[in-house]
Amino acid sequence: MENFVAILIFTLPGLLSYFWIQLFGLNPASKHINFEIAAISAILWFPVGMVVLGIYQLAGMIVNTHLISNRWLSIQTLSDVLELSNNLGFLVYFVLFSVLFSFLFSWFVSRFGYKWMIKLVNVVRKESGTAELSDTSTVWNETFLKDDAQVISFRKIDNPDEVIYGIIEKVSRPVELERNLLLSDSEHWTNILKDNKDVELDKIFVDTKTGFIISIYNTDDAIKAQEKYNATFESDAD
Repeated sequence: MENFVAILIFTLPGLLSYFWIQLFGLNPASKHINFEIAAISAILWFPVGMVVLGIYQLAGMIVNTHLISNRWLSIQTLSDVLELSNNLGFLVYFVLFSVLFSFLFSWFVSRFGYKWMIKLVNVVRKESGTAELSDTSTVWNETFLKDDAQVISFRKIDNPDEVIYGIIEKVSRPVELERNLLLSDSEHWTNILKDNKDVELDKIFVDTKTGFIISIYNTDDAIKAQEKYNATFESDAD
């Protein structure tokens, strides 16, 4: 039980921060192995864990100035943290505040820290004549995981005549083993876009490994084409 509590104390803040950061959208280019997750969690433990312990230490100093007996244990070494972990009240405090401050820390990193780091890195890369890094870690993330409505067509390089049209509803995360798209209103957009030369393409995503091509249409052109298509049914109804 003591080993479990020790592992909880020295891994929880870092692990929480790691998973919060991923949920906020900062995904690695490839899936981390267990050793890498452990190393990253150990690094992330310091900003979160030290804040949580620092608040306890500050509160303890204030309380101890008014107490003669039952004084709070002051944290000077890691052994003091392990000794405190036997106290259920401290354990509950540590878990709750770890959840809170890991969330706040991860929000700050995702919202501000990562962007500042990328800007500094790009200054060095630009001076060395290297292409600048984008704000996201993968081309998939950069293309499909933004909060935009995207009308697309999907086809394979070896079978270009078989095309699937639709608007993207769900997209796989970058770290998933397979890249999947959930499309809605496929028949509707097939009727609108098939053989339609008025809707321009904004981007074309090519997966060189699997050989599929995703054409992303201009949103404004797609909306105009949809309105024109719907108008034909209204005129027929009249």
